[in-house]
Amino acid sequence: MDQNNILDKLKKAKQELILNHEELEKCTSDLKIATINLNIRETEKEFDMEEFNSNLEQMMFSISHKVRKSVANILGLSKLLCEDINLGNNELREVLLLIIQSAESLNTSTEELSKFICLKRRS
Repeated sequence: MDQNNILDKLKKAKQELILNHEELEKCTSDLKIATINLNIRETEKEFDMEEFNSNLEQMMFSISHKVRKSVANILGLSKLLCEDINLGNNELREVLLLIIQSAESLNTSTEELSKFICLKRRS
């Protein structure tokens, strides 16, 4: 009877070991899948960051040209006002309107950049 009792205990222990081994294998499999998913997310994040940087670079290039054009216009027109004292009222109004248009264009360009950055930060 002693041997039968020991055999039963050994059989139960063996079954528990088999169940524990199967559970351990499942955990290992789950861990491998989680690692793969994490690597995929990291790769996607890197790709998104590269795309963001590329888009930001393109936007900065575009905005910098618009800003430089507006600033050059404002400077040129302002110098014209300072240097040419013989401008009539109509010419003066024309120059002032051009300065206002350039300043508005400059304002629009900076707003576009701000909106772009805000949109990209949210996504």
